[in-house]
Amino acid sequence: MYLSVAGAFLAPQDTVRRLERAAGSAAFRYESLLRRRAPERFGGGFGGECDEIVGRFCFRFGSDGTPDPVPEPEHRDVRDARTKAVIAHRRWFAAAPGDGEAAGALIRYLIDDGRPREAVSAARTHAWAADRSPASLLLVGLALHHAAEFREAEAVFDSARALLEPEERSRLDDIEMLLEPADRKVYRGLDPPGRARTEARVWRLADPSLMDPGNERRSAHYARHAWAAILEEAPRAQGMISWGSDHEEILLRYGLPVTRERIRRPVVMLDTRLSMVETYDPHAVSLVPAGLLTRGVPRLPPPGVRDELERDTARAAYAPVRRHRLRGLDAQVALFPTRTGAILRVDGALPPDTLPPVAPRRPVGLLAVLDTLGNEVARVPVSARVRGDSATVLGGEIGVAPGTWVYRLELADRDSTDHAGLSQYRIDVPPATGLQLSDLLVAAAVEGPPVSSRRDPRLVASPDLVLGTGQRVLLYAEVAGLARAGDRARFAVEWWLEEAEPGSLLGRAAGWLGRRLGLTEGREPARVRWEDATTDRPARVTFILDLTGAEEGLHRVGLTVRDRISGESRTVRRLIRLKASAAPLPPPGGG
Repeated sequence: MYLSVAGAFLAPQDTVRRLERAAGSAAFRYESLLRRRAPERFGGGFGGECDEIVGRFCFRFGSDGTPDPVPEPEHRDVRDARTKAVIAHRRWFAAAPGDGEAAGALIRYLIDDGRPREAVSAARTHAWAADRSPASLLLVGLALHHAAEFREAEAVFDSARALLEPEERSRLDDIEMLLEPADRKVYRGLDPPGRARTEARVWRLADPSLMDPGNERRSAHYARHAWAAILEEAPRAQGMISWGSDHEEILLRYGLPVTRERIRRPVVMLDTRLSMVETYDPHAVSLVPAGLLTRGVPRLPPPGVRDELERDTARAAYAPVRRHRLRGLDAQVALFPTRTGAILRVDGALPPDTLPPVAPRRPVGLLAVLDTLGNEVARVPVSARVRGDSATVLGGEIGVAPGTWVYRLELADRDSTDHAGLSQYRIDVPPATGLQLSDLLVAAAVEGPPVSSRRDPRLVASPDLVLGTGQRVLLYAEVAGLARAGDRARFAVEWWLEEAEPGSLLGRAAGWLGRRLGLTEGREPARVRWEDATTDRPARVTFILDLTGAEEGLHRVGLTVRDRISGESRTVRRLIRLKASAAPLPPPGGG
């Protein structure tokens, strides 16, 4: 127990100085070995231009989702040096628990050593000895954050902020470094109340999980400020660059490096130059929406486009503490009209994280609706299950009123695999007036009688809209607001499949000229039409789309429904991407 050192204030100053010097020596050795025992390789390193220059550092982003190499295990000398640094700093801290440098270094080494609970104990003792100064409370918040106590960490950070002068509090709250260039310009032009509202909006939308208490991403922001104060006081080993604002910027944007590598580059004959490359967590994701202040919350990207969460060139990134990995979910979003708005249906899937595949063992899910400021409006738990190919699928429905909203679909594993998934994008719900046509829902093809409703267990939606060429899929839609003759509605249906990526302007012009001269055959969209009548409310439209013979690429499935009584018509479209190597949809009931 750290509180057992209550008499430490009486320790002679020469004893405190001796323990401080011993701790400093242990810290210096640890810092040196972190670099001297880093893996080494000979070669050109990461050639090419820097993606970004941050102060004195060349910064390069990852590439297109290519798996990162497995890091080498930590060298035994580094582990031993850290253990000795913990022991030396614990002794110094016991003699001077109110010393912020002693407390900060001890907390750092305990967290580095995977002992965040001990770090919390040390931080609370320091806050007691330092009379709960703002700096000491920031250390408590840092330790709580790494112990995954995010709600309590936020409360402590807010207590620290309340004790600060307005200028210092504004410096800690500032999120400019996390924003894309256009958003930074907007943010800089805001007055203090406007900045505060914007910061609150960003943190609400950047929360990694509504299922877990507290806002982990906001907590991480203040924890990184606490790290900056600790690392600024850390000893500088040989070859280390003195602490500066560029260090702090990288830390606030990306956190701490997770690996180091020494690169020996040839300079001239019999001479080499050694440089240090630090790598940041490859599982960190972009939780701060890009373009939020200029374009708003983004919409779901087309099928086959990498999820916004996993952008390689993210301005800032974060890897959640309590998750092995957070990934973007594949998702299909559909709105089904009601008298008061719509039913939002979201079907999602989390592909396996590793090879061979290891899927979540106890998956749980959540579907929530937020307003565009990030305030939660409604939530429902959703079912989740592991499919036969180890992908984890989940889906749910929730009622929404007309307007612009943000949906959030979450997946978490309550077992040891600790995987998680997230999909969060903007949706527009039209007013509930006149003829209304739902989105097209893409599902596995079924045999036998037509699907009777959205509740039909045979209607298994595909979260991934990258479909294999040559397979058959079911398209399902609902129609509301049809005029009635008695209790019967009559309507005409037309659907078609067309290319959504027709090529360059030059290519289109060449194709047009070829068709005019009879040299090429035009590829007109395939269209199917029929008439129907029903007493059902809502009316249902289903058809099978056979993709045999369709070319790879982005395509658009269109559906038009015309009311034969009122003459009113509505059209909806769904983007799909066809790929020869895509796995076929599992059949209904096939796991």
